Amino acid sequence: MEHKVIDKKKYKINLIKTDRFKTVVVRVTFINNFNEEFVRNVPLLQKLLVTKSKKYDSNVKLVRELEKLYLPNISTSSNMYGNYFLINFSLEMINPKYTEMGMYDKSFKIFNELLLNPVADEDGFFKSIFDVDKKTVISNIERTSENGTVLAENIYDRNMFKGTSYEYTTFNVLDKIRKINSKKLYDFYKKLISKSKVIVTVLGDFDEDVILKNIEKLMKKIKTSDKLGNVHLDEIKTKSVNVIKLEKDFFQSTLLMGYKFYGLSDFERHYVLPVYNMILGSMNNSILFVNVREKNSLCYSVISYLHKMVPALTIECGISAKNYDKTLSVIKKSVKLMSDKKEVGKLYKNAINTINLSLNDIYDSVDRIIDIYLYHEIDNTDGIEEKRMKYNSVSVDDIVSLNKKMKLNTVLFMEGKYEEN
Repeated sequence: MEHKVIDKKKYKINLIKTDRFKTVVVRVTFINNFNEEFVRNVPLLQKLLVTKSKKYDSNVKLVRELEKLYLPNISTSSNMYGNYFLINFSLEMINPKYTEMGMYDKSFKIFNELLLNPVADEDGFFKSIFDVDKKTVISNIERTSENGTVLAENIYDRNMFKGTSYEYTTFNVLDKIRKINSKKLYDFYKKLISKSKVIVTVLGDFDEDVILKNIEKLMKKIKTSDKLGNVHLDEIKTKSVNVIKLEKDFFQSTLLMGYKFYGLSDFERHYVLPVYNMILGSMNNSILFVNVREKNSLCYSVISYLHKMVPALTIECGISAKNYDKTLSVIKKSVKLMSDKKEVGKLYKNAINTINLSLNDIYDSVDRIIDIYLYHEIDNTDGIEEKRMKYNSVSVDDIVSLNKKMKLNTVLFMEGKYEEN
């Protein structure tokens, strides 16, 4: 892959040249300091922007136009990254060399239309469209409360990550989403396209001159700002373990345990911690899987996963309520085993090999390749082969030392009220 960065002062362009894919992808990323308003406003804004515009005021009209262009995919996503909130708008088109070169301009024209000409005027988004989309978004969020595991995760996030951006989820701010009006949302949209830091990433076997010409047209209507704070979160010390027990109308019970890490170096956070997590609970023969599920038959499922920017680790399992105390005890003992060099050493090579295979898979994923270059611009993270070299340098001693830098922070047990005995 060839990589080039063009710094336009007001925004940056990442050009990633590869013939590995038959599509060309353009991603426009808006980066802002985190504020709760992003969690509150973005889900509805995303729906309003990528499904219709003034020219295409219904999804049917939009799809018909896209069909004429071999169905380019226009999508949106968002995520938190430390103290930042990222909103992505992406255009993915079949490489015009397989169709006709005019597809660049035609596809960009629709992309620009959706992003820059929304169904709104100075009074806000058009009420008839706004009300329908708002109802759909709220309904989708409400559905999370029908899934016991998802509901437990949302309550857990609110407590485990209190004081950071990660305590906020759409479910946790649902009452505020209900109060959004079309004028305030349109004001938020105008602020988004005038006060964000913007990085444009292009991946594929593209015509650079044509791509740059179209990006310039798009960015003429977008103002940018570079007033961003520090991306890294401040450490919040754990004073005592927060234990939360709830009873809900579900059949299965859910147990979540959160550990926070303190005083980690960058190498430990980005490389040692993922290997630690792999051995603890992210492989089929992980310490948690063997001890909690296979040896003691205490759970239906058990897994651990990371929150590197906090940094923290979550252990999640579906259990029977009667097994709560024993499961808690076995999980704590499993975590202690991560201080045992012999136990860690048994799984070390398997973990490193699994991570290397995952790095290989990045080369086959458009989104993961773009993320590698995007996060390098945001946080100076390493490239794929740099990551591989550093993962392979992680030692067993590095891994077992992490138990000295972690502390149990939150235990959430959601007991299934209708669980079968």
